[in-house]
Amino acid sequence: MPRAPRTPRTPTAHTLHIFRITDQGRAAAESAGTTKEDTSAMTTPEQTLAAYREIADIQRESDRLHAALMRRTAYEELTARYAHLEEDGTKAREFKEVREELAEYTEGRREVPPPVDSAELIAHHRRKVDVYGRHAEAGFEGAAEALVEAEAQLAAELDRAPAAVELISFGYLHSLAPEADLVIDMRRHFRDPHVTPGLRELTADHELVMRAVFDTDGVPELAVAIRAAVDAFRAGPSAGTVRVAVGCAGGRHRSAAMVNYLEMQYRGDGIKASKEHRDIHLPVVNR
Repeated sequence: MPRAPRTPRTPTAHTLHIFRITDQGRAAAESAGTTKEDTSAMTTPEQTLAAYREIADIQRESDRLHAALMRRTAYEELTARYAHLEEDGTKAREFKEVREELAEYTEGRREVPPPVDSAELIAHHRRKVDVYGRHAEAGFEGAAEALVEAEAQLAAELDRAPAAVELISFGYLHSLAPEADLVIDMRRHFRDPHVTPGLRELTADHELVMRAVFDTDGVPELAVAIRAAVDAFRAGPSAGTVRVAVGCAGGRHRSAAMVNYLEMQYRGDGIKASKEHRDIHLPVVNR
């Protein structure tokens, strides 16, 4: 029988909201001024029926995802309990019961519940935001509060989700390039702001450096090309985060500016991207 992992881990909890209004959602909507009845909004019986059908579809999908999450959580709790009891070694009877229950999965008598894909949860919450947003514009009662909650749920799920793209800037003068799916070397082809006395001590966190880098011919086009390459990686059959490392000489100007720009672009498009400036804090290298 395969051994369960020794380190117990806490399953990730997800809360799925259906079309109901909590006190928290109502308070948030009231503070935003969105609970006033819009008497000018008129809906036909057909529109009302279509709205209820959309709500019913969301309810069914919420129930499905919730059930899948509960099954996966129960399985992860079981494997964590098995690992804990095995390591403890003092509760033979309880360990035997847990082992027999886990054997239902490991010996194929029960199917191991698959993890619920974060992208699927995000898509579900995006759909809720879209549906409740349209209902709120049409003046359906309760839709404004539901929209506030749906937006909060989407934001929370995006925070929990792993980054789709990891961006890291670095300087070749300090160390080798970090491991990445795509490594970009900006040293040879693009002017170094380091040579400008007024920019030498600044970093890409300063607007003047960002402007100097992106006023350089070819840099905006390079940013577009990097995004196209990342899209190609993300379209591949193996899902996962795409890691991009951008290097220049010292890691304070060109590479850091590119990473800052890409992160802003991804954030504006609703794509979660993390950024790290490996060497931006290091002293200027005299050369």
